[in-house]
Amino acid sequence: MMRLPFLKNGLPPANQFLPIIVGVLIAGLFLMVGLVLITPHLEPPGRGQAANVTGYSAQGFKGLRDVLEASDYKTSLTRQASGPQRISDLVIVTLDGDGALFNDDPEYTEPQPVPEESASSSAQATASASLTSADMQAKAKQAQAEASASRAAQEASSTSFQAEDQAKKRDDIWPTPSAEKSDRLLYNPVGKVVLVVAPKWAAGPMPSHPRWDINPSFQSPNSVFAQLTLLSPVRKKAVQEDGETRYKITYQRLNYALGRAPLGRYKSYALSPAEGQKTLTKAYTSGRIRGLQSLSGPNLTPLLLGPDGEVLLSQVNAMPGEKPFKAPVYLLSEPDLMDNQMLADAERVAGALSIIKAIAPDAKTVAFDVTYNDLAYEQDLLHHVSRVPFIGVPLCLLVLAVAMLWSAYSRFGPAHDPSTDTPHGRGVTVLADNAARLIAKAGREPKLAPAYAQLVRDQALKALGLGRHSAGPDELAERLSEKHNTPERYSALRAEADRLSNPMQLLSWARRLHAWKHQITER
Repeated sequence: MMRLPFLKNGLPPANQFLPIIVGVLIAGLFLMVGLVLITPHLEPPGRGQAANVTGYSAQGFKGLRDVLEASDYKTSLTRQASGPQRISDLVIVTLDGDGALFNDDPEYTEPQPVPEESASSSAQATASASLTSADMQAKAKQAQAEASASRAAQEASSTSFQAEDQAKKRDDIWPTPSAEKSDRLLYNPVGKVVLVVAPKWAAGPMPSHPRWDINPSFQSPNSVFAQLTLLSPVRKKAVQEDGETRYKITYQRLNYALGRAPLGRYKSYALSPAEGQKTLTKAYTSGRIRGLQSLSGPNLTPLLLGPDGEVLLSQVNAMPGEKPFKAPVYLLSEPDLMDNQMLADAERVAGALSIIKAIAPDAKTVAFDVTYNDLAYEQDLLHHVSRVPFIGVPLCLLVLAVAMLWSAYSRFGPAHDPSTDTPHGRGVTVLADNAARLIAKAGREPKLAPAYAQLVRDQALKALGLGRHSAGPDELAERLSEKHNTPERYSALRAEADRLSNPMQLLSWARRLHAWKHQITER
């Protein structure tokens, strides 16, 4: 069997690794507790094609945060989805079609008016099961051509959509909005004023620069309208069916109108305050914007208009019969007025700041609520255990680590050496130590001198190989004293042992006895 060069003498004893193992365990425990307690307060890493405050691309809002901080606003990210939270003066919510906006529980929704399928559609579904490979390639090319035609139409001409018209289409698929997110937006916001930024762009990452956009296009009208359902109350009620608890979710599809300018060219727009309102009073120029987007609806009061009356900023109102909102809620229809693209135009930056000052004139703190962007930290187990009541788990681990540290490094006396320890174990050693203390307490130590003299005598004889001799041990010890001409004879030391009366005399006598032994055994 081949032996490794560094194991010439074999493996060291396992107990030598014990301090290292304990140290690694303690260090790992402290590191785990630190991660549990610190990670929830760390900001998420920057992302590319994300229309939120972490996005560095054209459609992100990292630049808005930097502008606000440069303007003496104190900004923060809100990642806690539930529980007591700090209320900021202004909270900004950026919608981007993330999964957190929609409900993923089993639910029932109110029936919506969707056209019934005709018999021809059923026949088409049957025929599609027997498509050949060539047919599938032809359909893929047709879909690609339709997408190119749709993009060309977006670039060439203005478009407008009505929510009711989109609901009548056969491909109408609206995900169910989250009741919790709607309630957080309208009735339990984390800010005294709420600014919602509508979605607009969909883009892919550039291969050479993953944080940059490539081939940006408009989000589908259905996607925009589905996200806007959060601007009206979403009610969630538990129902029992077949012995199981399910949820019935009801919400309104308000008839929003979505308008978009041509995507193909950039254009600067003169923006002006709407009449009949006093929130906004300052007009400004938007700078070069592509595909100006506007939104109007029955629950929206226009505040900022484009040159042709496009509604770019509006206040969201409760519909008749609905509970009033807890805080003022505003909707920014055109996200390019505040996303990273605004950094290319100084007047647009000034306009964004004027909007924020107008809707929240006394604001000093601004929070970006990223729980709407799938960045809530409750989704992670580590983040769960950093809050009450689970905070007790890392605290207990911390106490355990301290106890292990104390146990590993605190000792009662010097470390034990296995080579010199008694072979009878620690119990016998403790028993002997207790007996010695008891004898000392009783003042009987000098009485041990005769027996101790015999013990030292036997050790000397054994060291010289005279353990088995015809002569008696005392006689041999005396002969050795004469042979080595020791200053003191063993017989005199043995006789003195019977006359000792205190520990000091015993200590002096024991030193002389050991000197006699050394003189005999070392020569």
